[in-house]
Amino acid sequence: MKKEIVLVLMLSAVFGGCGHSQSYKVGLMSLGDLEGKSLPDGADTTLREGQDCGHAQYLSNAVRDALRDTDSDTLIDSEVTSSTGLLVWSNCIKVKGHAINSKTIQTSGDTR
Repeated sequence: MKKEIVLVLMLSAVFGGCGHSQSYKVGLMSLGDLEGKSLPDGADTTLREGQDCGHAQYLSNAVRDALRDTDSDTLIDSEVTSSTGLLVWSNCIKVKGHAINSKTIQTSGDTR
């Protein structure tokens, strides 16, 4: 009986207790063309989420996942969360932000 209890406690610690998570705020992530454009105040946005998990995680893949099946190409006011675990497939990078389409943003005047 003691061996089973010890085994259950060990497995619980290994699979549940070994991990780390950290969040960051990121103002702008874009896959589009923002050259010469200023982001409008109070833009109509949709909250989108995406992630990339596994042995190697890429923020760009998480952004693409968040923008998949939309006409948006930019995330603003985003939160990026990186989490690790004992097992490789539990390592993830997640992004949550407001999606906008950079093609709909008007170019600002000449900045020279």
